Amino acid sequence: MIFLNFKKYNLLLFILFIFVGSCNYKPLINKDQLDQLKISNIEISGNKRISQIIVNKLNIIKEKEGNFELSVYGEKNTIVTNKSTSGKILEYGLTLICSVEVKNNLTGKVIYSKKIVNSENYKSSEMYSDTISDEKKIIENLSNLIAKQIINEISLVLRNDT
Repeated sequence: MIFLNFKKYNLLLFILFIFVGSCNYKPLINKDQLDQLKISNIEISGNKRISQIIVNKLNIIKEKEGNFELSVYGEKNTIVTNKSTSGKILEYGLTLICSVEVKNNLTGKVIYSKKIVNSENYKSSEMYSDTISDEKKIIENLSNLIAKQIINEISLVLRNDT
């Protein structure tokens, strides 16, 4: 009985391997496509700190002979999401808003434009410095998510254009 299940398992694995191996799979993020993205000008606006963090996470190198222009608008909103009955703040909500636009300098056409919004909540600490440290960690995490999403979507746009 066990031998029969093992044979079925091997057969299923073999068939799966044949289908995956012969489907001409290409990864979504192709390093060659991202190398095509030569940025000649990077413009940041809004909250400059947030915008610069996101641009740094994109790992884009500015080149004089680049064909594209990158515009990043970053904004941070912090709100109180939970208070105790005595009025003490228990939890904050942080929202990062990022608008990104990639424009082709040769044609003047915008190849990518998107507004990305990510939010996360964090608890207030007894010490203010701990609360600020938590906020900075959340900003780093949300910036990473935004940068990964931008890279994935730009890679898809470049893949469809070629």
